Order: sequence, then C-alpha cells, then structure tokens
Amino acid sequence: MKPHIRLAADPRFKRAVVCGAPERAALVASQLENPQELAKNREYHSYIGKHKGVEVMAVSHGVGAAGATICFQELMDVGVQSIIRVGTAGGLQDDAQIGDVALATAAVRQEGVTPLMVPIGYPAVADPVLTASLARAFREKGRKFHHGVILTSDVFYPGVLDTDLRLYQRAGCVAVEMECSALFITGLLRKVRTAGVLALDGNPLKWAEGNYNPQAGSLDQALRAAISAALDAIVAPLE
Repeated sequence: MKPHIRLAADPRFKRAVVCGAPERAALVASQLENPQELAKNREYHSYIGKHKGVEVMAVSHGVGAAGATICFQELMDVGVQSIIRVGTAGGLQDDAQIGDVALATAAVRQEGVTPLMVPIGYPAVADPVLTASLARAFREKGRKFHHGVILTSDVFYPGVLDTDLRLYQRAGCVAVEMECSALFITGLLRKVRTAGVLALDGNPLKWAEGNYNPQAGSLDQALRAAISAALDAIVAPLE
C-alpha cells in the first residue's frame, strides 16, 4: 500500500489520466464506463473505470510539482505504464485564446523537485508516441490545438523577482503550468510513457487586457475536449 495515494499494485492499473484538482478527477471518472472510487487521501483522489472496454484510472495530483511527483512515482510503483496529464495553463503566445488547448512536447524545468532528481541539463520530454496519439485524437475530433515546449514553473503569484514569462514567450514556449516537467522526468527515469494536454485560460501576460480568466465558460468546454482526447489516446494501440 503506497502511503500517499493509498493504493497497492493491481493488474488493472496500467493507464492513468491525471489532473490537479480532485473535482476534475471526478469529472474524468464520470466519462468512464462504470466508474468506481478507489481511494481518497489528501489531494490524491483516484477512480477506475473503462473507456472503450479498456481500464483507465482517473487520479488527482494536487497543485505543484513536488506533491504531484509523489503521486506520479506511486502510480508507477503500483503498475501504471502510461500517464496523460490533463490540466490548465496560461498561454504565452499572442494567438493563445481562452478555451484553446495545447499539447506539451517538452517542458522547461523551472520547478524545484526535478533538479534534485537529475542534472538540470537533462531534458523533460514527453513520450512522442503517446503525444502523437493525443494529436491524432484531436484531429479525429476536428479540433485545432497548439503544440510545443511549455514552461513548468513553481511560481503562480510573483514576488519581487521577475517571473521571466516574457523571456520564455520570446523563446517560443506555448504555455506555462506547474507540473508537466516533473511528470516527464519521472516517466523518463522510470521508462513510463507520459504526455500532457492543457486547456488554456488565456494569456497571463495580457491579464490587464482581459485575455486571462481561469473561470471562463469556454475553459470548461476545452477541459472536456482535453479529457475526451486523453481518454481516446490512453487506450489507443501504441506502436
């Protein structure tokens, strides 16, 4: 029994769609066939059900890379071999609109946990096959998406230091969020496939212009589209 997610190894635990908020994990579970609650402890709530006849877990990992990494590692300990994170993010490019979605191909490691795991020069890269499966799921649904390198940062509310969002915008990062680099590094070290799909709540660099709203109704639609694509991708045959 893992101490945080409160689960033990189980042959059903092969695929997981993860997200930050417990209520979002419940939303993912509601899209599964015959969902069952597995465990609830702290921010880690888990469910299991089937999608297209294949068993899939829905698990919340909380906010921030450090606590999320505990969840990712314990899921891998109990047998999970493919993980897709469905989350929200702030878009950084000028064409980012509230309600868009983005696929993360890799992540800048501006969080505190992975530098304690591997040298900072080690890249946080999503699994290309699982990411391609996500892209295919969106194309089959006729939905456009952004894709590229994202920024994973521990800072949400800035202090006296510059957050460097404009720097990473100029470098071409498509979005900023708080957990993907930890997921990708953990997956690389454990030889587990990982990917990330993000619903964009606007552009934090344009907050004053009204192009940033984490409560927008279109964000809910984007999250549901991201969940649907993630479920299709996680059960698809991988080459």
